[in-house]
Amino acid sequence: MNLLKRDFNVILLLGAGHGLNDMIAGYFMGGFVHIQADLLQISIGLFLYNLLAFGGQYPFALLMEKYKSPKNFLLLAYGLNISAVLLFSQFPQLSIVLAGVASAIYHVSGGTICAARNKAAGIGLFAAPGVAGLIFGGYFAFNNISISPWLLVSAIIIFVLLTMLPGKQNELVAEAKKDTEAHKKFQLDQHDLVMILLLTIISLRSAVWDIFQLIHQNNFSWLIAIALSAFAGKISGGWIADRIGWRLYTYLSLGLATPLITFFRDELILFCIGIGLLQSSIPSTTMLLIRSLKGKKERAIGLSFGTAIIAGALIFYTPARTLILSNLFIWISGLIMVILLSLTYYKRLRKAL
Repeated sequence: MNLLKRDFNVILLLGAGHGLNDMIAGYFMGGFVHIQADLLQISIGLFLYNLLAFGGQYPFALLMEKYKSPKNFLLLAYGLNISAVLLFSQFPQLSIVLAGVASAIYHVSGGTICAARNKAAGIGLFAAPGVAGLIFGGYFAFNNISISPWLLVSAIIIFVLLTMLPGKQNELVAEAKKDTEAHKKFQLDQHDLVMILLLTIISLRSAVWDIFQLIHQNNFSWLIAIALSAFAGKISGGWIADRIGWRLYTYLSLGLATPLITFFRDELILFCIGIGLLQSSIPSTTMLLIRSLKGKKERAIGLSFGTAIIAGALIFYTPARTLILSNLFIWISGLIMVILLSLTYYKRLRKAL
């Protein structure tokens, strides 16, 4: 009980729960493909999961803001996960729905607690196991390795540990004092938002496409390397961003990730470095988003972990995909970024004078 009153141990527990939550999802989605012969049912099942898991985060964020009981939402999420594992062999479609709702609830409630100290490192530790869990879960499913009993036991253990967390929000979430200078230092302006959006789109447009290709090719050696890169990137990115500044680290990480992911997709080491840098920007961009939303952590987490992902997926499967996947898009975006940087520099120079 006392161990779970320490912030670091709470974040480690929530991070482990995040990894297991996403492993369950990956295992379900991989297993669902195997047991369903009907392509339409597979497509509907996978679409429904993603709609609930990512699209559902913002509505749940609004609900959590109202009731202010993150522990209860965490327990609800893992109760749904346990139910999903128990029902999967007999009712896979229902389990997919339960897992999707559980994922939406857990991401927002766990992420909100880990962001309470206004440190990107907490977000990094919470987010790091997610991609790794998803890929490893899919790996076991695609190779017909049954891990359902282990998932059930692990989910029950996480549920029991979550019950040991303090029940009151003021005990569970230790708010950091607001620092006026830090707030000014990390405040986003319109140029920042556009720049981060462009850099993220450029990086993701190659990363998402290449990962989908690897899944279809059953190239799990690359996927495992990507999972480990993402894991390391999120942890190191949050820690570094707290020390050099969230905005600066976001620009550096995304700026370096863009050419690596775009032009070195056939070079495993360079591509994984690019993935690591791309994923390492998530803690800092999430904290910047919290600042821009004036401290509304639940909404910021829902937007960062959920809405942004599903919006990107919707754009990716529209006619805009052809433009996004073209090298012309990179040059146009690069030109826009140079213009924005020039305007930002000129604006600050005038203020200094």
